[in-house]
This record gives sequence, structure tokens and C-alpha cells, in this order.
Amino acid sequence: MDVAILHLGDNIHPAHKGFADSINADLVSCSTTGVSPHSLESFISEFRKGSQIDGYDVLIAEGARPLYAGLIGKARSGASLIYLCAEHRLYQLIESQVNIHSFYTRIKSIIGNYGLPAISRILRYSVDGIISVSNFMKDYLNRILKGSIPIRVAHPYIQQPLFDDLGELAPTPDSKIVTTVGRSADYKGVDLLVEAWKEVHTQYPGAELRIIGDGHPTEYQSVSGVEVLGYVSDLAAEYKKSGLYVRPSRVDAFPVTVLESLRSATPAIVTETTGTKSEVEKISKEFVTKPDPDYIADKICWWFNQDLEKKSSFSKQAKEIGSAFDPDSRKDRFAKEFNNLINEI
Repeated sequence: MDVAILHLGDNIHPAHKGFADSINADLVSCSTTGVSPHSLESFISEFRKGSQIDGYDVLIAEGARPLYAGLIGKARSGASLIYLCAEHRLYQLIESQVNIHSFYTRIKSIIGNYGLPAISRILRYSVDGIISVSNFMKDYLNRILKGSIPIRVAHPYIQQPLFDDLGELAPTPDSKIVTTVGRSADYKGVDLLVEAWKEVHTQYPGAELRIIGDGHPTEYQSVSGVEVLGYVSDLAAEYKKSGLYVRPSRVDAFPVTVLESLRSATPAIVTETTGTKSEVEKISKEFVTKPDPDYIADKICWWFNQDLEKKSSFSKQAKEIGSAFDPDSRKDRFAKEFNNLINEI
């Protein structure tokens, strides 16, 4: 069986590269180097690339955008089409207001306002199966598709060198440092966390919030106790200093940074619209909150109010949960779910 994973850009998500290796799939880029994905030219290029896809029995679209090329490739070759739902785009398209600043975002706005029935119909009649990276996204897809397409779940994983480094760390539950990791993007909700920190710092003036990742505005540092570190080369060293991790996302399919924090024995607070809530709530449902500054502040203060014995217990549980997200076992799980899905469709 010949399989291809369709993706945008020059590179695929590293965990998805591992997924591809586990099923001996080729990687096929649907975009043109140097062309903005928000441009009309990019859409034309993606449709053109789709018309050139041939010789595969199964096409896997990494996210919603490569589905365009996948649909054309399927129509042309008769291949089965699988949607690898590894991002929040479809959820955000339907559930959120779109900021219009390009041809692509204008199309998203129109679809989001008027196109749910059309999206549902297109997916039901064109996509043969779905592999979701989280139960959160699986449940959402089942709601809009009314269970008409088989869906399997396969979680991503922590890259091996970092997985090993994080495994060597001892918990630091008494630390007053709270960390969040990720590049700047509206859906990640770091602005919500910074707003929440104003209340946290009022109650716990010795606490520190460290924001790691490219693109975050230095203006965040005008809030007392907030430090914007930008890119760091040694993530394990930062997790080692932290007592708590926070992922304040407005929506997030299954962020690996939460798994990294758990692996380092750092408990994580996540929002109810974040896929990794399935792992965090295994420690306690108290670690799941709403994507709202007041609720986020309340949860962080709740954490600081716990005694050391309770925090240590939470840290131990976090370590056990995070240790399950090694590359080998997760790639094997993906291959198993893929083969089960192929047999089902």
C-alpha cells in the first residue's frame, strides 16, 4: 500500500514525520516555497499540486489546508483520503470570529459565518476517515459530522533528546516560578495569562511568570513579575526551575509543551478547550479551567495555596503521565490506529 502525507511548507511537524515513518509514507508538500499561505497564489498552487498527485492508495492531509489538494488528488486517482486533525483550524473557523487581513482569512470568515453545513457535507462525502490527535477534537468533529466518518485518536509525543533530558529532572513543587512555552499566536492565549497575572502577583508578590517562545511583546514585562525570555535553547533547564506550567489557550488541539511539562514533573493548568486536558485531568480536574483571565488567575492562586505535600503528590503523578509520551510507543500507536482505520473504511 502506497501512502503519502500531504503538508504545507517545506517541513512537517516532527511528530508527524515520525508518524509517516511508522507507516512508510512519503511526504508531499502542497505549497510553493516563498509564497505566502494567505495569498490567492498559494491557493492556486495548492490546487495545481493536488492535480499532480498520483500513484498513491491513501492520502493523509496534515491539517485542514492540505485537504484542498487531497480532495483533488482523490478525485483524480481514486485514493482514500484521511484527515489528520492535528490543529484547531476547523474548530476556530466555526466557533470564533476571524480577523480579516488577507484573501485566505476572508475565505475563512465567509466559511465560518455561512459554511458549516457545506463543510460538514464536503467532509462526509469526500473524507474517508479521520485520525485526531486528541479526544477533544474527535468529540468536536463527531458533533459536526454526526458520527458519519470513522475517527481514531493517536497522540503526538515528545522528541527523544528532550524526552530523555526531562526524564532526569527532579520535581520542584516549592518553586514560585510559573512557565508557559510557545511562539506568539492569538489562539495560545498568552495575553489572557498576562492579564491573569496581575491578580496572581497581587496575592503572591514573590511569584514569577516566565514566557518562553518567539514573538511575544516585551510590553508584557510591564506587568509586575512577568519576564519575556523569547527563544531558549535549553528547555529542560527552564522546566527544571518551574513549579507550575500554564497553557492558557483559547483553543489548542494537543500541545506537546504540556506533555513536556508533565514529563519534567511540573503539573500543568490548561483550558477546557485544550486537547491535553485529557492528560492533565488524570492528576485532578482542578487543573482544567476556562480560557478567561479571572478563571486562570483563580487556578494559579489555588496551586500556590496547596501545601507542599499535596504539590509533591501532583508532581509525582505528572511525571508518570508524561512518561507515557515517548516516540516509539506513540509511533506504534499511530501505525495501529492507521491500519485499523484503513480496515474500517
